[in-house]
Amino acid sequence: MVNLLSLQSVISQEVEGIEEDEQEQNNFGKPIRPVQNSTFYPDEDPDSGMEKCLVADFRYLALNTSDPIKRMKKAENWVKNNSKYCNIAKLVSIRNNRAQWLGTSDSATIDAELGRQLEIAGDSSLEMQAALYGLKLPPQDEDEDQE
Repeated sequence: MVNLLSLQSVISQEVEGIEEDEQEQNNFGKPIRPVQNSTFYPDEDPDSGMEKCLVADFRYLALNTSDPIKRMKKAENWVKNNSKYCNIAKLVSIRNNRAQWLGTSDSATIDAELGRQLEIAGDSSLEMQAALYGLKLPPQDEDEDQE
């Protein structure tokens, strides 16, 4: 009788383990915290950002498309369609790695769209302009510092 009870508990533990494994498999590839850019595109899509800006997807298409013309077109389409759902960190990651990932397929269109989305995400602040385009900020007035 004791062996039967212990066998049942072992079986139930194994079933629970299998269910947990299946749940992990179902969640594989889903972002832990989906990016929500409701500030910039509040009415466009109720799931805005959900799996739409995964840097890994951009990297994958860039590294797995051998024809440079096709790679450029795919990258341009991805940036046009998905970059608006990216946060600043993801946009900067793509911008900083695009030469390595795209090689000769890097284009002015990709650069311009990433810059555009970074300006939108950064609210066009002077600091963002300085970071993006090397703008030298004027020194602060001493009167402003004392206030």
